[in-house]
Amino acid sequence: MDELTALAMSQKEYRQCSLMCFSETWLHQDIPDDNVSITGFQGGGVVRADRDCTESGKRKGGGLAVLVNNRWCSPGHITIKERICCPDIELLAVGLRPYYLPREFSHVVVVAVYIPPSANPTSACDVIHSTIARLQTQHPTAFIAISGDFNHVTMARTLPNFTQYVDCPTREERTLDLLYANVKSQPVTTRTVRRWSEETSEVLQDCFETTDWTALYEPHGEDIDGLTECITDYINFCVDSTVPTRTVKCYPNNKPWVTKDIKALLNKKKRAFRAGDREEVRTTQRELKRTIREAKDRYRKKLEWKLQQNNMREVWSGMRTITGFRSSNNRGVEGSVDRANELNLFFKMCLQRVPVMWKTSCIVPDPVAQ
Repeated sequence: MDELTALAMSQKEYRQCSLMCFSETWLHQDIPDDNVSITGFQGGGVVRADRDCTESGKRKGGGLAVLVNNRWCSPGHITIKERICCPDIELLAVGLRPYYLPREFSHVVVVAVYIPPSANPTSACDVIHSTIARLQTQHPTAFIAISGDFNHVTMARTLPNFTQYVDCPTREERTLDLLYANVKSQPVTTRTVRRWSEETSEVLQDCFETTDWTALYEPHGEDIDGLTECITDYINFCVDSTVPTRTVKCYPNNKPWVTKDIKALLNKKKRAFRAGDREEVRTTQRELKRTIREAKDRYRKKLEWKLQQNNMREVWSGMRTITGFRSSNNRGVEGSVDRANELNLFFKMCLQRVPVMWKTSCIVPDPVAQ
């Protein structure tokens, strides 16, 4: 702990770290939290799950701990979601509500895991799967991260919707400490937009009025394609010369109804929070809620108008954006031919027990086949 305290005081990477997850802490009930806290992670920022010798069947070792930076999350917004200790796995799930989060996440759930080398991989995966499924049911919009010492266990098949981010050896030449999360890193794109105003429109109009259009179309004669290309290039040249541009960042979590007014209010709220002006924060928050509600209503009316115009492609595109739906490449279930034959035999036996009239009355024709 002395070394970790020194690193947190001297190095920025440790001092500004939001979370620290530890496995095999070897802590027990006789060691108070003050002995394992470091500067900036005191108070309720220390969450422990010491090994239960009775449940684990082992006399010493093990244990989990999560240290939360007080500047990232208030100790009052830290809750313990789950504590599990058994011979195959030790698990600690902690719920956090940081000061700031991306708009699509309600809060953060951090799951610290330690799987002993002698553990049964199937049992350990079942425990993790059941815990994560329960947490996702209770908190469907939470950001969930799973970190710890997995040893010989992998969660690629157990949690296919989670992404593993550790790509370097953590112990000699082996990667035993892993980090899974229910989000995928998406790059921030940039695009160039034009800043139109009344002044630029007047300047562009003056440019077109003083243009000798005869000199542009006379050399082309009857060549419509050449004339169209020439006029288009000239108009683009005038626009590039008179209208200023700006490069903006497009974040993947931006919703279609998020406008520049909403972004301005978000920045205003951040400035008020940093200045410690609580009254301004509350006022800006009320204005932000009203602006978001109005923006969503405008986007809803836009979708309704597209629906009335029978523009189904744009409607479904907007609905997928709103719901966050992402099409996935569905793959067949892996298994042997014997397993498939067993399933076929099972369903065949079930259908043989169903009355004939029920079976014939429930047949639905395939529209594709017709």
